[in-house]
Amino acid sequence: MSDIKDRKRFKIMPEMGGALARNYARQRGTEPQLELWRKQARELAASLPDDTKILEVAFGPGYFAVELARLGCSVTGLDVAPTFVEIASDYARAQGVDVEFREGDVAGMPFDDESFDFVVCQAAFKNFVWPVKALDEMYRVLRPGGTAVVQDMNRDATDGEIVREVESMKLGKLAALGVRQTLGHLRRRAYTPVQFGGLVAETAFRTAEIATEGISLDVRLTRP
Repeated sequence: MSDIKDRKRFKIMPEMGGALARNYARQRGTEPQLELWRKQARELAASLPDDTKILEVAFGPGYFAVELARLGCSVTGLDVAPTFVEIASDYARAQGVDVEFREGDVAGMPFDDESFDFVVCQAAFKNFVWPVKALDEMYRVLRPGGTAVVQDMNRDATDGEIVREVESMKLGKLAALGVRQTLGHLRRRAYTPVQFGGLVAETAFRTAEIATEGISLDVRLTRP
C-alpha cells in the first residue's frame, strides 16, 4: 500500500483543538482512567533500563507521559495539536514533573536521527494520514536496538468486545452509550492485524510482532 493510496483511503482528520481537546482531556482524566495510565507506566518503566529516552507520539492530554516522568523516566512528547501541547504542559507543571511536550507531525518529526530508545503511540495511529511515513519516522528517530510500540483499536474487534471494554471503564449510562458509539465509529478507521502487517512491510522495519486482546491491537517494532 503506497502513501498515495493511504491518503485516498483515510479521511484527513480535523485537528483536535480548543473545546474538543479539552473535553477529551476531561473524559480521559477520570480516576479510573488515570489509574490505568499509572498501571501502564509502572509496567513499561519496569521493563526498560533507567537511562532509556522515551518518545510518546500523539500524547493527547499527556497523562501517560506524566506518569512515566513521575517514575523517573526521561520522556518527550510530540502531538500535532497545539491545544494538547498546552494542556499536557500545564498538567505536567501542576504535577511537578519534567516532560518536554512539542508540537509536530509524526510524518516529519522535529528530532535528529537516533534520538530515542523507545517510541510509544497509543490510540492514535488509525488517524494518521501518512501511516507508512509515520512508521519510517519512528524507525529514523530510534537508536539501533530501539523499540516502537503502537497500540490502537483492532478493526476485527466484535460488538461484544466493545461492550465489555466500555463496561470496564465504569461510566454512567449516558456516557457509556456515547463511548460505545464512538468506538464503533473508530473501528471503521482502524486496521486489522493483516492490514497493519502490510503497512509494516513497506517500511524500514519490514517486520513486527502483532498481537490482539479484546478491542486492542498491539504492534511491537524493533530497529536492528
